[in-house]
Amino acid sequence: MSGIVFGRRIRRRHVDLNVTSFVDVLFLLLIFFTLTSTFKRAGEIALDLPTSSTAGPAGSTAHSKPLELVLTEHGTLLLDGAPATFDGLLPRLRAVSQRQPDREVMIEAEARVAHGQVVRLLDAVRDAGFKGVSIGVHSARPAGRTR
Repeated sequence: MSGIVFGRRIRRRHVDLNVTSFVDVLFLLLIFFTLTSTFKRAGEIALDLPTSSTAGPAGSTAHSKPLELVLTEHGTLLLDGAPATFDGLLPRLRAVSQRQPDREVMIEAEARVAHGQVVRLLDAVRDAGFKGVSIGVHSARPAGRTR
């Protein structure tokens, strides 16, 4: 054996990095931001409804949710969230009326929709046999005032 020494080996300390606390904090931040964020629901349309100073809550019926008929100023027509056309509206309304004759209809037309289009919707709803029809508006009544 040779007696040559190339250098002493310096023993380095082994570093053990524990990331458990870091991961816990990241998960807590993820949960916090997820719960405090607001998300826009898919399919939701922002309507510019007209305001009314005499608007009140809709009457209660056997069905808690009225059939929604939405008309935007761009001509988009939705029947309970599903796209519809004026030509195919009456048969679909009649089908709903036959299944649920006591159900009310809520017409939500934007403020800039032509009056004739709203009258056309009202005629279709009445021709289908619905008795209860409401017009959706934003209430301009102060919170403390009651009728």
